[in-house]
Amino acid sequence: MTTNFTSDIVTSLPEHMLSEILKHAASNSIADFINVMLCCKAFDRASNYENVSMEKVSLVPWHRCEKGFQKRCKAANNAEALYRKGMINCFSRRKSESGLRYLKKATEKGHVEAVYTYGIILICLDGELRKQGLRVLLSLHLPKPNQGNSRMIASCRSKTEKFLRCMWVHVALTGPKGICCNCDCDIEEKPNHSTPSECQAWDASNDVSHCCDYCFWDREANLFCKETRAAGKCFEYVADKLPST
Repeated sequence: MTTNFTSDIVTSLPEHMLSEILKHAASNSIADFINVMLCCKAFDRASNYENVSMEKVSLVPWHRCEKGFQKRCKAANNAEALYRKGMINCFSRRKSESGLRYLKKATEKGHVEAVYTYGIILICLDGELRKQGLRVLLSLHLPKPNQGNSRMIASCRSKTEKFLRCMWVHVALTGPKGICCNCDCDIEEKPNHSTPSECQAWDASNDVSHCCDYCFWDREANLFCKETRAAGKCFEYVADKLPST
C-alpha cells in the first residue's frame, strides 16, 4: 500500500523535477543515483546522463560501477565524460586524434577545462591550428593578461595537474614555438622550484604586468607542457621500479 502510494506521488511529479532529484542523487554518490533509478520506473525514464554530475566519479575510474556509469554518460554526450575521455585518449592511450575529437565535443558544450586543454593543445601546433587554439582560449572571456590571472585559470591548472597525476602519461606535449608579435611584452616567470611538491603546483600569481594574448597563452601552454613531461617522468620512474617478468 505504502509502496503504491509513494509510486503514485513520484509519477505525478513533472519529469524535469525527477531529473533534478536524480542529479542531486548523483552528486552524493553513484550508488544513490542507481538506487533512486531502480526504485521507480518514472525515475528510470527521467534519467538524463547528459547533465548528471560526475563529481563523485574518479577521474580515471577503476571500479566496474564507475566505468559503467561513465560509459553511459559519455554515450549521452555528458560534457565532463567527453572531457575525461579526451584527456585519457590524448595523454595515456596515444589516441591523439580521437582524444582531440572528444575534447572538441566537450568544448562545444562549454566545458571550461576542455576549452582550456583543447585550446592549449592547438596552440602547441603550427599554422592555422595555432590561430584556432587562440580563438578557442579567448572564448573563455578571461580578464586581460595585464589585469592578473583569473581564478578560472588556477582551477583549470589544478584539475589538469590532478588528472595527469592519476593516470599513466605516455604522451608529453612540446611547447609552442612562439611568434614575433612586437608587443613589448613584460613577462617575469619565477625561478624553477627545487622540490617536487613545489613543482607540482602551478602558481596562478606569477607576475604578468603586460603582454598580448599570444604571449600570455604561449606562456600558459609552456606551463601545461612542463606538467605533462613531469607526469610522464613519474610514470617512467614507477615503471622502472616494477619487477621485470
